[in-house]
Amino acid sequence: MEKREFLVPSCDGIHTLSGVIYLPEGKPKGYFQVAHGMTEHIARYDTFLSELARNGWIAFGYDHVGHGKTARGESELGYIAKKDGWKLLARDVKAFSDAVRREIGADMPYCLMGHSMGSFVARVATERYVQPDRLILMGTGGPNPAAGAGLALTALVKAFCGEKHISPLVESLAFGSYNKRFGGGSEDDPKPWLTRDEVVRARYYADPYCSFHFTVSAMGDLIRLTKEANRGAWYRKLPKELPILLISGAEDPVGAYGKGIRQVEKKLKRKGISTEVILYEGARHEILNDTTHEQTTKDILNWLG
Repeated sequence: MEKREFLVPSCDGIHTLSGVIYLPEGKPKGYFQVAHGMTEHIARYDTFLSELARNGWIAFGYDHVGHGKTARGESELGYIAKKDGWKLLARDVKAFSDAVRREIGADMPYCLMGHSMGSFVARVATERYVQPDRLILMGTGGPNPAAGAGLALTALVKAFCGEKHISPLVESLAFGSYNKRFGGGSEDDPKPWLTRDEVVRARYYADPYCSFHFTVSAMGDLIRLTKEANRGAWYRKLPKELPILLISGAEDPVGAYGKGIRQVEKKLKRKGISTEVILYEGARHEILNDTTHEQTTKDILNWLG
């Protein structure tokens, strides 16, 4: 296996997407792209992407705008764009995928996987910009009835406080209930809903590329992504021949502890789309960083065939 850094201009015309490609030995099976989640970065997927490459896949991903090494310093972490940042994130999926395929120069099956916020980015990208042969939605969620109110609130806070303002109120309304099943969280352990693995959580809190906050404009982009990805039009526009894997922890609040995942499954199957669901009992939001990580990787590789 060979691992190499790969840089691609973002569609915003400002940033350079900082990414990585993992190349397998021998003839590859296809392309596998990962869109990471909110307030994290692609290096956290190193073990997973390495295993994919060892199993024959050209695996790749990058840090979104406002994240990781794509951000040009600490002041840019958590800020995506002045306008339509949600569209930018989805367009960058295509920009990076196209660049990788031009670099490799081979026509092969293409699988797109998004985790958490990245799952909503992948859903919007699949509707508007890319045509994957397989789609994996990890840690995704169903419709949020409060999305409209959330967009109105973020717009109001943005108008009064500026687009780069960090709003504890908006964060609390968006994520405040996520810790209820897990002891409520604390100052030293603010996000126990992420994973059961305390070592992983400690590493996450200590990582400067994970411990930042979203600006109010980026929170608006996140809410808009979830809203766009759960529109009736999203389901109608998907090609019926696209196999989809929904894979999450049964204790993941983003997926409403499985209920939201089943909602998405039901709507996809109603449209005649081949859909498989895997829910891991006891696992929380980050199933690649929970005690399920080895089984999750095996299940994904089995599903890919």
